[in-house]
Amino acid sequence: MLSDVVPQGLGAGAGFGIVGEVAISHVAWVLTASAVAVALLCWVAAAVWWRRRTAQALAGRRRFTMVPAASFDPQLADIRQAAARLSQARAAAGSIPQRAAATRIWVTAGADGQLEYGWEGPERAASVLRLASYRQVEVLAVGAARDRSSQVRFEGVAPLAERGGW
Repeated sequence: MLSDVVPQGLGAGAGFGIVGEVAISHVAWVLTASAVAVALLCWVAAAVWWRRRTAQALAGRRRFTMVPAASFDPQLADIRQAAARLSQARAAAGSIPQRAAATRIWVTAGADGQLEYGWEGPERAASVLRLASYRQVEVLAVGAARDRSSQVRFEGVAPLAERGGW
């Protein structure tokens, strides 16, 4: 007969009892493994959130260019004032990732060979970066279409050019 060849197995209750005894004897290892898995999952979720936050802050940076007057000649006090203003941009940005909080100064040659000077920083610090730091220098937003605060429009009011001016 078949029962002679294959030994009789344990009943369901006895099997669950063995599993329960093994689980109780290894409860410390099971709890430790579960805690490590939860901590690892939380760390991965925080890292993904921080990376997305950094990417969002970097995508929303504001860039400003300096347009000096013909008689512009910076004095040491003007340079100190500009440096102090730029150092305040980090604090004005608030709590953003360090990688996206930097204020960058750029100097380039324009299309006509004229030296162009400006800086860029976090969107949340745009109000500080927009302030004129040098006397006889106008600060303009680069790509004003990107800067949401550069144009003010009123609903239902046509622009002055369309109404015929003053």
